[in-house]
Amino acid sequence: MVAIVKELDYMKKKNVTRKELAASINEQLGVSQRNSSELVDRIFSVMKETLVQGESIKLVQFGTLMVRDKAPRRGRNPRTGEPMTITKRKMVSFRPSKRLRELLNS
Repeated sequence: MVAIVKELDYMKKKNVTRKELAASINEQLGVSQRNSSELVDRIFSVMKETLVQGESIKLVQFGTLMVRDKAPRRGRNPRTGEPMTITKRKMVSFRPSKRLRELLNS
């Protein structure tokens, strides 16, 4: 995993796509491009299913993805300026691991 993250180091200033993740797995592990794409898709599928069920995902030395409930609140329509109520909803939040925070701040 660390080797894959280092491989993606050159992508620091832009978004990392699913295709780039698959290409990195292909290069680092020698898995075919098709299988590496399927692997990336399956990982994201399992992550989505887990979050939809309301469970957290802990990735050691990376961070934790968790589902949070947001309470309803007052807001304004940005176009009209009219007050409105923003309904309660769920959202995903990310908390980086201590190791990742240290790497980011070094």
